[in-house]
Formats: sequence, C-alpha cells, structure tokens
Amino acid sequence: MKAHKVRQRQIAEYLGFTEAYVSERVNGKRAIDTNDVDALAALSGTTGRSLMIELARLTKETLRQPVSETASVVSQLEKVIGRKIEVEKAAYRDDNKRAESGRSEDLD
Repeated sequence: MKAHKVRQRQIAEYLGFTEAYVSERVNGKRAIDTNDVDALAALSGTTGRSLMIELARLTKETLRQPVSETASVVSQLEKVIGRKIEVEKAAYRDDNKRAESGRSEDLD
C-alpha cells in the first residue's frame, strides 16, 4: 500500500470496514474471504472472478520461486489492484471523471 500511497484507513473508509478489520487482513492475522475479494474488486474496478484469477496466476508464479523470494498474499493483491487504484485516484482528481463515476469522495 505504501508503494501506491494508500493508507489502510482510506481503504477501510472506502469499503465501509473498520481500520482494524483491514489491518488484520493486511497483516495476515485473518484470512481474506469472498466478501473481502468482492470489496477489493469493487475498489479496483474489476470483478472478484478476475481478481481471483490474477491472484491464482501470481501465486502459481510465486510458488515456483525460492522461498526467500516468495511474497505475501497481501503484496500479491497489491500487485493485482495497485495499478487500478492509481487509475481510480487519478480519476478522482479529474472533475470530469469524478462526475462520470458518480462518486464525490476523494481518496487523497
């Protein structure tokens, strides 16, 4: 999330979760369930199915790497949705895109 300048608090507010809820999942204390996948998909502008397919592909690639190079599930999710979050943030900065999306809140 640091790489994309997005804070847990921002994600929690956007998705309607508590910051503790997001923190537990980011830190691997609790598993990510299908509701979380759907919420992350909505945040990134994709579908839960697409997100899971991409995560499975990245996981398969990760499993082929030596253990020392294996990234956490959270970092894999960041790779999947990271670029889409940047696009979404850019859209919020553009008044025309903000009006098109129907959202008035800002992720900054």
